[in-house]
Amino acid sequence: MFLGNEFPREQATVEVTWRPRADTDVQRVQWVDEAVSLGWHKDDDHDELGTTHFQIETDEKRVHEPGRLEAEAPLSFLETCLQRLPAVLEETIPE
Repeated sequence: MFLGNEFPREQATVEVTWRPRADTDVQRVQWVDEAVSLGWHKDDDHDELGTTHFQIETDEKRVHEPGRLEAEAPLSFLETCLQRLPAVLEETIPE
């Protein structure tokens, strides 16, 4: 239902993390299923990629790239990630 059409993988988890900190909050939205783990992370793990990075991991690859997501408020961050998620997941479906 969330994706708007039938999805080939039956089970998945969406993990949402928000940890307030004095400087920059840690925020993550991560999708995990049997084929892929992907999500947007606002943390200090990859400073070279900017405030937020996107990462995707499969059996074949592990990629970290700039997240191009500058939402500060936790609900705005979550909303933006959930809006982007269906299109990103479409790219993980083999043709």
